[in-house]
Amino acid sequence: MLLRLVVVILALVVSGCGITGGLTRSESLANAHPLFLTAKRDKGEILLQEGLDYLREGSFERFQTSMQAAFEFYDDDREKQAEILRYQGKAHLDRNEYDQALARYNQALEAARASGNKAQGVLATTGLADCYKKIGDADKAMEILNNAQQQAEREHRVVDPRIVLGMAETLALQERMPQALDRLKRIASANLDERLRLVYHSLRGLILARLGNHDAALGDFGQALTLARASYSTPEIVDILNNRGFSQAALRRFDEATRSFQEGLGLLNVMQLSYPEKQLAANYGLGLVNQEQLRLPQALRYYLSAITATEELRESLGSSEFRSLYLAGKTAAYERAIELLAAGDSAAANLDGQLSAAGANGAEAAFYYAESTKARSFLELLAKARANALADRIPRELAVQEQRLVGTIRAIQSSPGGQSEAQQTLLKRSRQELQGLIATLRRLYPDYAAIRYPEPVTARTVPLRANEQLLAFKVNPEATYLWLLEQGTRPMVVRIAIRRDDLDRKVAAYRRGIEHPERLGGYDQVAARELGTLLLGQVVDRLDRNKQVIIVPDGVLNLLPFEALATATGGYLGDSYRISYYPSASVMTAMRRSQRPVQLSQPFFGLGDPVYDEADPRYRSTTGAGTVLAAAGSGPNLRSVLLRNGFSLNRLPETRDELLAIGSLFGYPQGTPHIKLDMQASKHELLKTSLSGYRFVHFATHGLLSGDLPYILEPALVLSQPGVQRPEDGFLKMSDVLELKLNADAVVLSACKTALGKEVAGEGVVGLSRAFMLAGARSVIVSLWSVESSSTAELMKFVYANLQAGKSKEEALRLAKESLKRHSEGTSELQRGLSAVRIAGTRQADSSHPFFWAPFILIGEWD
Repeated sequence: MLLRLVVVILALVVSGCGITGGLTRSESLANAHPLFLTAKRDKGEILLQEGLDYLREGSFERFQTSMQAAFEFYDDDREKQAEILRYQGKAHLDRNEYDQALARYNQALEAARASGNKAQGVLATTGLADCYKKIGDADKAMEILNNAQQQAEREHRVVDPRIVLGMAETLALQERMPQALDRLKRIASANLDERLRLVYHSLRGLILARLGNHDAALGDFGQALTLARASYSTPEIVDILNNRGFSQAALRRFDEATRSFQEGLGLLNVMQLSYPEKQLAANYGLGLVNQEQLRLPQALRYYLSAITATEELRESLGSSEFRSLYLAGKTAAYERAIELLAAGDSAAANLDGQLSAAGANGAEAAFYYAESTKARSFLELLAKARANALADRIPRELAVQEQRLVGTIRAIQSSPGGQSEAQQTLLKRSRQELQGLIATLRRLYPDYAAIRYPEPVTARTVPLRANEQLLAFKVNPEATYLWLLEQGTRPMVVRIAIRRDDLDRKVAAYRRGIEHPERLGGYDQVAARELGTLLLGQVVDRLDRNKQVIIVPDGVLNLLPFEALATATGGYLGDSYRISYYPSASVMTAMRRSQRPVQLSQPFFGLGDPVYDEADPRYRSTTGAGTVLAAAGSGPNLRSVLLRNGFSLNRLPETRDELLAIGSLFGYPQGTPHIKLDMQASKHELLKTSLSGYRFVHFATHGLLSGDLPYILEPALVLSQPGVQRPEDGFLKMSDVLELKLNADAVVLSACKTALGKEVAGEGVVGLSRAFMLAGARSVIVSLWSVESSSTAELMKFVYANLQAGKSKEEALRLAKESLKRHSEGTSELQRGLSAVRIAGTRQADSSHPFFWAPFILIGEWD
């Protein structure tokens, strides 16, 4: 069952259904008869067909030259230009050059609209959708296709079958197999040409395989393969062979599967074609086949080949967002390699050369590949954000050489017309020279190289201090793995026998008992102990209560406050151990190597108690001074949209007292410019404030996730809503945070769900916490669920009092939680907060319940 699941998921990810792929009748004719040209065709048609022939033969440079000449020949024919641009887009897409592919398809769509040719418009639209599907953004692909379908319906036209096929493929990528199959049924009896029948059978085979009906899937793959061979479409032949191989492997017909994978690889070698994704898929398939037959060293070798191809493809992508999404769909080979390596060193036999950079033994190598799947885009963005601070860390001659090589590589990679053979040669040579330079930098200037050219850290190079222990998790489909690292000892890895799906359910059930006020009486200490024992039972005896425990979570564990788990002996884990978090060990390494002492002129900046509503008396008291609050219907601002849709935000008056109390600890009187309240708690005021000189930066307001409110498409903090005279929206979004310049020892987000964001496999939870770290913060205190404002205000006062007393950030937060538990019946403000969450019929709620203190965690440096 496992094999079937993993196999077909990968098949779906790497499938080349290519709805826009081989295309018009004239192109099919060219593919079938590569040398057939007649005098009746004009020069443009000859150039176009010649280019397609070159592409089929694997000569991308000549393809581009012919296509450019054809494009210029048709300078007054927008319809023909749309067709040419579309061919170029498909060629770039097959080469995994996503930026160029998107550009060409967008240009093709523009040309098709200008010409009024709806068929070309459909092909360009499905091409755009294919681009987003290939990088893993199925939601964006579906949005594009839905818009095309709705437009056709508005114009009373039959929806083009290409749109239907595209939507079916996208639904399959979203794991909605029954809906995908239903969508295909709508065109099952349609009069499809050979090209579309090929796509139909290939896609139907994939969907049937995902549903577990591999015998039926092989029938569709057979029909698709016959059609692909007839059209001489080598890339599609290889795709279908790979997918057939996955189904044969799922049926345990391993010899047949091996022949399918090897036939595809052989065909690419004979044709001297480079299609890295197809080669990646075949190597992964051969790894599966060998693992199932217990040929573990051979299996590992194939997985490592697939990983190498994945890294090379990922490196070729220009956009960090594309890189993140791309890796999200390509972690299966890493997970399989981790599984084999963590089980012992036997699988690594005779692979010393391939594993030498990863570690000295199976446990270390497994850790390296686990790190290879975590926070990679975050690591690269961190390097980019701190690049300016690195300029003086290497000699000038090396810096000049580096600048020249990097500039050459970027210029060639971004060449809009593709790469000539001369450019490809120069690119290869420049990359080799740069790798040699990087090796020199890693040897002579390791701190610079670690920041400028980040890579997954090895178990032996994690910069742990003598008073620290690192717990790093990797959640795989069949089990979770946990590494314990500390200075001067050999890394320990343990296997936690729980499937990913089961762990997701267990963590979700545990959180339900502590994150919702209406369930305060339902907190299950037995469940807390079971989950704590499951995750940490095999290493808890080796944890030192006098050392800092740094947790690197993965998957659903990003949503878990480990402090609130219970130990086998009773009590919360946070009562016995000092706990903080990092997105990955590699990020921790980069952060520590990039840090330099900074003189900070001010201890504290705070923003809170914003004005959300024109009925607020604070708004009325300031209108005479020219301050205008955006109101419903007042113009094209975001607050207007929210109000018209019935959304509102309650004032949080406790945050005012919170900030004023904290400010008094630092000697700030009420009215100080270092604390922004009321209408001053606005985006305008924040962005004009220089935050780089503050040690602590504190936000006390509502926090939102992507999708919490309409049109809020990324995590955000809610600030005072501005008047329409300013081009602001009143929300400090994640993208805004990335533009801030911080040197803060800590950013504290006294708001709801600020640690969360979009879950991207291979990246973890991407949210506000990472954005503030990228902006320069050494650490961030954030919340994992919606908090109660009164108890939070009390907690934060305790935190800053502890910081003022010279405690570390971890100790300040831990002691504040203990104080909140003890002061559960204390101030009247706290009592108001407690009464707000008490539910009739449940036990008496007090702030010792994890709901009040457990959501806040420390991410980043703990000291």
